[in-house]
Order: sequence, then structure tokens, then C-alpha cells
Amino acid sequence: MQALLRNLRFALRLLFKNPGFTAVTILTLALGIGANTAIFTVTSALLLRPFPYRDPQQLVGITPRDHNGDRPSTLIRYELVRDAGQSFQSVAVWANDNLNLTGSGEPIQVPIARVSPSFFSMLGVRPQLGRIFTEEEGRPEGKPVVMLTDSVWRNRFHADRNIVDQTLTLDGIPQTIVGVLPANVDFPFVGQADVWTPRYFEFSLMSPQRLRLGVGYLAVIARLRPEKTLQQANAELALLNQRYREQNPSAPDSDPAMKMVADPIRDLVVGDVRGKVLMLSAAVGLVLLIACANVASLLLSRALARKREIAVRTALGASRATLVWQLLTESMLLALVAGMLGIGLSWIATRALLAWGASQLPEGVPIGMDLRVLLFTLLISVLAGIIFGTIPALQLARSDPNSSLRDEGRGLSVGHTHARMKNLLVVTQVALSLLLVIGSGLLLRSFMRLLRVDPGFDSENVLTMNVSLPSVKYSKPEQQTAFFDEVLRRVSALPGVRSTATSATLPLHFIRIAPVLPEGQPNVPLSQRPVVDVEAVSPQWFQTLRVPLRSGRDFTAADNAQAPKVVVVNETFVRQFWPNDNPIGKHMIVGRWPDPAEVVGIAADIKNKGLEPDPQPQIYLPFPQLPWGNMNLLIRTAVAPRSVVSAVRAQIHAVDADQPVMKIQTVNDLMDSSRSEPRFTMLLLTVFSATALVLAVIGIYGVLSYSVAQRRQEFGIRLALGAEREDILRLVVRHGLMLAIAGIVLGLTAALFLTRLMATMLYKVGSRDLATFLLTPLLFVAIALLASYLPARRATKVNPIEALR
Repeated sequence: MQALLRNLRFALRLLFKNPGFTAVTILTLALGIGANTAIFTVTSALLLRPFPYRDPQQLVGITPRDHNGDRPSTLIRYELVRDAGQSFQSVAVWANDNLNLTGSGEPIQVPIARVSPSFFSMLGVRPQLGRIFTEEEGRPEGKPVVMLTDSVWRNRFHADRNIVDQTLTLDGIPQTIVGVLPANVDFPFVGQADVWTPRYFEFSLMSPQRLRLGVGYLAVIARLRPEKTLQQANAELALLNQRYREQNPSAPDSDPAMKMVADPIRDLVVGDVRGKVLMLSAAVGLVLLIACANVASLLLSRALARKREIAVRTALGASRATLVWQLLTESMLLALVAGMLGIGLSWIATRALLAWGASQLPEGVPIGMDLRVLLFTLLISVLAGIIFGTIPALQLARSDPNSSLRDEGRGLSVGHTHARMKNLLVVTQVALSLLLVIGSGLLLRSFMRLLRVDPGFDSENVLTMNVSLPSVKYSKPEQQTAFFDEVLRRVSALPGVRSTATSATLPLHFIRIAPVLPEGQPNVPLSQRPVVDVEAVSPQWFQTLRVPLRSGRDFTAADNAQAPKVVVVNETFVRQFWPNDNPIGKHMIVGRWPDPAEVVGIAADIKNKGLEPDPQPQIYLPFPQLPWGNMNLLIRTAVAPRSVVSAVRAQIHAVDADQPVMKIQTVNDLMDSSRSEPRFTMLLLTVFSATALVLAVIGIYGVLSYSVAQRRQEFGIRLALGAEREDILRLVVRHGLMLAIAGIVLGLTAALFLTRLMATMLYKVGSRDLATFLLTPLLFVAIALLASYLPARRATKVNPIEALR
């Protein structure tokens, strides 16, 4: 312990003696450590931190899945797993919905979660006030009850501790409040929910009979029995899935390609974010390695100045192990101080990350520093100290004290050894930096392609807002149609409004799918028919979004509920089902409609599942023939879209004063939101790669400056013997270029293999994009030339007479 304290005191004296060197070293390391800590804070919260539930490792999500991905579960599927599953202690479901809250302040639309009564008991969650749901309340004849989240209880009801047994009104139905959930427990796999109800067998604007026919709207969660494994549970689910198909052959989800799969509960929360988080973790890890290489290069430069000191200590009896330990103590002290500064930088970076990219992270996952993050920072600080301190320590400890004291003989060879090691570190920095820059370059080219995507509609000056009608007040289709017809009539007459329309979903999204049987296709059972996107729109929807009609006609007011069924199809639908025929006048059966619908128009393709995927087959139906209480109002304006919000809201309230208006945004906002995820990943990786590039440039400049200082006498002799200053310039620049080219070769080799892991993140750009792989090395060569030129100019200014003296 005394030796350690003595080493620490000596290290502190040295650091204070060289404040410039100390500050540069600590700041360089702090940037690398801070970036790693910030990303690890997110990684720990998403992938490592246990969920605050009872035995979370036993919780699984059960999902129907086919070649198109995950699907919502039906009520019948859930009941089958709940009643017949032997691998599960308990099974619960939830569904997200929206209801209108009235009678307590201004009417608002609140997100609710419909859960089975066993949901909270299975998770081991107890309310802070009141109780959880009972089995009787989870039946159709049960009393309407709800639980509130802590935030709604505090913000809407002012933290009233007598809230239990009071009532609130949702969609016109009084509900008794039976409990308030704790503030420290979130449900990230559920998503946003302010109010919870046990009426999972209901869904807005859908009758119980329709839900029983096989509508997918539920998500299933289960708790494994202690003696069961995930593999055993999946084997049983395969048998239950077979039984489901046999018992429900006409259900839309009884396709033989459909299967039921159990996954750990964390997979429901993280989803495809896992790959991006791991990629960013690898990126900041490379930045830290580059920072360590840079600091090691600085220490090697400083090592020659300490040769005589180390030689004196060796001559006085210090062993090699003692010297190495002393030098490593200095490195560890630098790293630990940098780690403390890195914690502060990471706190700032994490706050910025959450503010900047909150929409890209799962909701309900608390992200912040904890003991695991602090231990991680300590660990990487210690490792960084070992990494950048070991090489200089071993180099110095191996030096010959006799030659160092005489400053001759092997002293020169030690300098050459240090120079070779510094060259190797610079080559490593360039290789790692090139790898990061190529990755960010691929994401940048992908994002630029995404910016140029034609969505198929005109997004300028279009305002959208959501209106969800309460199912009790507007239970009949004709009531829903009358409400929206009146709203459209009123809003169309407002000054500055060019056209208006309603649609069940917003541009770039889809909300409903249905099996279809186009004319001329084999008449197969419902479960085996192709599934396409179905959109209910009002007349003028195509005009409002300026979606071209290739042939046929738009919907009109005559296409009402009593008129014959009609549809408009998109071009992708035509190419898939009628590639060689004129579809106008053809018919198709949609879902369970008894009568076929006639195709009256062909619309141009629009992006209907985000900007990146290709358009999918889609059919449009007149809103009166497929009524829906949750609709979106689209308004094309001749003025700034948000300037008409108040007037539009007033017209909606004139039709129904209790009707809230939600999700007010422009279509341009939707476009930006669709690009937000690739933009977020691209910008983060660009920041990391720019940091790595700066460190690599500093590394090249530092090693050449060191080389010029060490070879000052050599350059003086060359000049004295007749060498031109341009020769010295070329000599130094060539040295820098050779280091850069060696790093470029290594970096390109690594990138050819590693960028394949990014293929799923790229849009219409190959993971070995030729332009990126050509331009990035050229960028590095140009930067290496600049970094080499400055010390090379200094080398040409050496005075031969002074150098020879």
C-alpha cells in the first residue's frame, strides 16, 4: 500500500509538472470514455436492466407470425392458449385503444390499455391506491371499472387520494376508478396508456360478434412454469396452432404459414432497436480505441524525454517490474481522472440523446445512470489506462541504462523502436477511423436517397388531425357518416381551405388489412386468400393529396351505403392480380362481404408502409361503405396549414361540443417522422466517425512532428550535403502518406467484411457501395497530405549550421 501511495504522489507531481500534456491526454480520453458511457447508459436500460416485475426472466410474449412478420392475436387464439397451454402459469392480453374522456375539464382523447384481469397479478404489480381488477370485472356483464396511471392521477385529478370509487366518463360510459398504478413501474411493451380497463373483449367501433370472427387486435403475454423452457413452450404452441387451424378453418389467420412463437419479453420492448444500439456501441468502442492509440502515441513521444530519469532509477536499483508498475500507475491515474470527466460528459450526452432521439427509443424504459453504468465507466477507464499505458511502460523499462546515461549507442535504437511503435499506432488509428467513416458514409448516402423518395402524393400545405367518435354516442354507421359529412361541409367552406377529405389512416401508414378474392383468381378459403391494405376514404381524398388516377373515376357522393360496392385499386394491385387485363369493371370479394365490389378506378402507387418499403397492393373503398369512427381529417390549404387549426377545431365543436381533436400535424411532419430513425442513426455515427477522423489526423500530425524533431540533425546534414528543401518536404510527406495508405488498406479490408452487418439499415445502397469505398479513402489521403504538410514545412526550415552544432 505504501508503494502504491508513493507511486501516486510521484505520478501527481509529474502530471502537475506538465499541465499541457496532462490536459490534452485527459480530454482525449474523456471524450472516448464519455461517448462509451452515454451509449452504454442506453444499452444497459434496453438490454441489461431487469424489468421491475416478479421473475421477469419467466415472462414471454406470444405472437402469431408469418412471412410478412408479426400479427396481432385474435380473441379465440388467446382463449385457446389460456385454457389449453400447459407450459404457462398464467396468460394475459392487452390491446391499445383510444377513448374520449369527458366530464372532468376539457374533453380529451386518452390512450387506454384493455387488459385481461390477470395482467397485473401475473406481473406482480400492486397499485399505490386501491386494488387491481377482479375476474368478474373482466367479463361482459362485469361492472365498468378503470385504473389510472400515476401521471393522469396527478395531472388530471390533482393527486386526490380519495380518487378510488369516484367515476369518470369514457366514450359516454361512467367508469368506476378502482386503483392508481405506482409511479415507478412502466409497461414499455404496452406503449402509451393513461387509463387501464379490464374489458379486453371489446374494441372501439367493433362489435363483439365481429371480434369473434377473427379480428386481430390483441397482444399476448405469458409466464412460463418454472420447470418449462422456452423451447418446450414453442413446441407446445406449434401443437396449439395446429389445433387452432383445425377448429377455425374459416378464420382469416388460419393460414398454414401462420405460426405462434414465444419470445422473451425483452424482445417485445426492444424490437429492431437492438441491432442499432449494438452497432453504435461498437462505433464508440472504436472511438475509445483510437483515443487510446492517440494517448499511447503521446506517451511514447514523452518517453524519450524520460529515458535518463528511468536510467538513473534503474542504476539506483529499481527493478523492471517496479518501473512498469510506476509507469502504469501514471497511466491509470490519467485514465481515472478522464473517467470522472467522462461521466460528466456522458450525462450531458445522454440528456441530449434522449431529447434528440426520444421518438427512436421504446416508450416507458427509464434511461439514466445507475450503479451498473458507473461500474462500466470504471472498468473501461481501467482498461483504457492499461491499453495506452502498457506499450510505453514496457518500451521504457527495456531501455539500456548505460546507453541512456551516455546518450549514445542504444539510445538511438530505442528512439527507432519508439518511432516504429508510434507508426503502428497511427496506422491502427487510420484503419479504425476509415471503418467508421465508411459506415457513416453508407448511412449518409442511404439517407440522401431517402430524402429524394417520391411518396406518390403532394405533402405541401396539407394539415391532418384525428377525430375518434365515442362508440356509444355514434354506434350506428349512418351516425358516423353523418358526422364526418357535416364536418367536411363546414371545413370546406372556411377561408384558405382548398379541399378536404377523411381517411381511416394517415399517409405512409396502414391500419387495416383484409383478405380479397380478385376476379379470375382461384376460389380458395378465406384464410388462404391474399391479404392487402384496405383504406376507407371520402370523395376528394385523391384530389386533396393529389394522387393521380391512372384510369377510371374517383368516388362520389352517390357511392353511399345503399349503392353497389365499389373500389379503387392501386397500380401494384393491378400488376399482381391483373397484369394483362383492364381492371376497370372487374370485381373482387373483400373480406367477408357477401357481394363482390366493382373496380371503378386505378390510382397511382403511393408509399403506404413508410418511405423505405415499396408500395404494397392496396384497395380504396368509399367511407360510407366501410364506416369507421376513428378517422383522420385532411385539409389542403392555400395558407400556412397550422393557421387554420383554430377555425377547423371550432367547426368540429360546432357539430359536437364534446368531441376532442387530437394529433394535429402536417403531412410534411409525417414525412420527417418517417425519416427520423435513419436520420438519428446516421447523425450519431457521423459524430463518432468525425471524432475518430480528428483523432486520426492528430495522430498523423503528432507522429510526423515527433519524427521531424527526432531527425532534425539528419535533415541538417542532408541540407548541408546539398539536398533541396523540396526533397525534405517530399520525404516527410511521403512518410505520412505511407502511414495513411497502410491504414487505408487495413480499414478497407475490415470494411468489406463488417459493413455487411449494416445491410438492413440501408435504403437502396449496397453495403459495399462503390462510391463510398472510393471517395472515403481519397478523403483520408487528402487529410493525410494536409496533416503531413505542416510538419514537413517545419522540416524544410531547419538551419543546417544549428542542426550540426
